[in-house]
Amino acid sequence: MGEVKASRRDMYAALTRTAILDAARKLFVENGFDATSVDDIARESQLSKGAVYHHFHDKQQVFAEVYRAAATEVISVVAAAAVAPDLEPWERAEVAARTALSRYAAEPDTRSLLRQVTGVLGEERTRAVDSEIALPLIRGLLEELKRLELLRPVDVETTAQMVFRLLAEASLAIALAADPDAASREVEIVMLSMLRGLRADASP
Repeated sequence: MGEVKASRRDMYAALTRTAILDAARKLFVENGFDATSVDDIARESQLSKGAVYHHFHDKQQVFAEVYRAAATEVISVVAAAAVAPDLEPWERAEVAARTALSRYAAEPDTRSLLRQVTGVLGEERTRAVDSEIALPLIRGLLEELKRLELLRPVDVETTAQMVFRLLAEASLAIALAADPDAASREVEIVMLSMLRGLRADASP
């Protein structure tokens, strides 16, 4: 009986947390972080202010979780596209890059959060969140290329970090652009050209 009660309690807690994050995402996108209060989040989620504070220390932590979820959604789509069975190894890397850029161009909510995140969380914390989400996929793609001797003789970790920073800057450029689709196309040309320079068969 105790396990049933615990299970129901956990389920209710998860539903409450989801309701808070869904409400907060809507408000952060529509009104911005500064113009959104914890009272607003509680009202939008139809919960008490105490319920919000039970799950999150403050509004900044709510934003961090909203941003993390949005970034994870993007990387999940990228990973699914990159592991398609009919792709050659280098195609995986290029498809991953294209998909990431196109997702940011297609998702206004994610672009809004990206425009705000450094101002809310600070550069160091933002980079830590992004690294945790994106670096494993980037590192994995590069390690596969190195194993197959398709990558220039470069250090994988250093390369992964630099590709990650390139992707972060590219995504921000799209988020800040008046025409995200046009920006995505322009950034894609540059990013793929730079990635192709890492191919073992690339001209020096």
